[in-house]
Amino acid sequence: MKRIKSSVILILISITIIYFSAMIIVAYLPKYLLEHLNTPPPIIQLTRSIFMATLFIFPPFIGKLSDRIQKRFLFVVIGTIGMIGSLFLLLLTKDLILINILLFIFGFFASSFTILFTLYVEIVQNDPKKISRYIASLAIGWFLGVLSGGMFNAIYGIEYMFVYSFLPLLLAFFFVIFIKEDRNLILEQNRNPKDANQLPNKLNTNEEIRSNIKSIFYSLFFRSFGIRPILGIIVTIIGLSLTNETEIGFLIGVNPLLQFFLMILVGKIITNKNLKVCIILGNFLTIFIIFGYIYSFNFWTFLIFQILVALSYSLLWMGSLTYIAQNSTPKNKGRYIGYATMSTFAGDAIGGLFYSLMLTILYSDHFIVMYFMIVFPVISLLIISFKFSPIKEVKPLSKMNLDSEREH
Repeated sequence: MKRIKSSVILILISITIIYFSAMIIVAYLPKYLLEHLNTPPPIIQLTRSIFMATLFIFPPFIGKLSDRIQKRFLFVVIGTIGMIGSLFLLLLTKDLILINILLFIFGFFASSFTILFTLYVEIVQNDPKKISRYIASLAIGWFLGVLSGGMFNAIYGIEYMFVYSFLPLLLAFFFVIFIKEDRNLILEQNRNPKDANQLPNKLNTNEEIRSNIKSIFYSLFFRSFGIRPILGIIVTIIGLSLTNETEIGFLIGVNPLLQFFLMILVGKIITNKNLKVCIILGNFLTIFIIFGYIYSFNFWTFLIFQILVALSYSLLWMGSLTYIAQNSTPKNKGRYIGYATMSTFAGDAIGGLFYSLMLTILYSDHFIVMYFMIVFPVISLLIISFKFSPIKEVKPLSKMNLDSEREH
């Protein structure tokens, strides 16, 4: 028990530091390419797209492979070492082609590292409260990375961006190597859950579970397709109404900070009974948020919708991951979580291309394009409403019946 608790703590520390490092690259790569390497804007967009593509190309493949090998920690260590090596080489080059190759390699190893979430879910036995702590740690790493990256750039210069990202990764490695994966214990816990309500739901068939999980994948894709391209240029959207850089910076940074607290809160209140409601509410808020961005005109209105963005993401992501975690096994958990990651980032990438195309057609009128984007979270909402079946609670079993279920 003590070993499990220490591994949980080490994982939460590791994910915070890793995302601190990664978000420096994600947030400031365009600025680095533009100001340090004088890269043309179209090439910057291409470089970013290639880098982000790795986050939906590789996770399903790596997840499926980890399910087959049943050694999650191996992928985590390989991913961490690979990211460190890739960033070290990025420190030594200014060649744009080589930078693109190394960023692609970095993305591959980052995808391997994300198996850490699958391992964490298995260690905590799919507990929503503990899953929320992982995602909250991720969010706080995101917030601190963006905030600190901006401070480092202001003090030392954007040309040292990869240095700011490299040093935290070295620190993270010393936490990662002490994480323990007791695969035999994990498999035993999956066969013999600690209470009756963690047994496979006999009221749902495996086909029903797979159908529900597929509907989650489609929902994540369409929701991300509609909202993520807008969030990617939210600085531009806010800048059309506000000119105060401090206010704009606060509005951008407050989103992941709020997610830290909201994820923990949602993790405490989410249950099988309200899980579908949480996902539906997350989608509904996404539709409302896009309308809100169109009609926001001052700091306070933008702040309200930034708060709602954090709440929407927390409800949707916690609901989706909780269902996937609780209705998968060590034999398919890595694959399903990989598909969820793929769905989100594929929606982001393809939605971004669609958004850019619509801007070209409509002569760069962001607000008209945003009206078009509302269609996609509506599709996501409809998918969950009609294709995702409500989860039925398993009734507590007597000790005799419990033993019988476990024998089967």
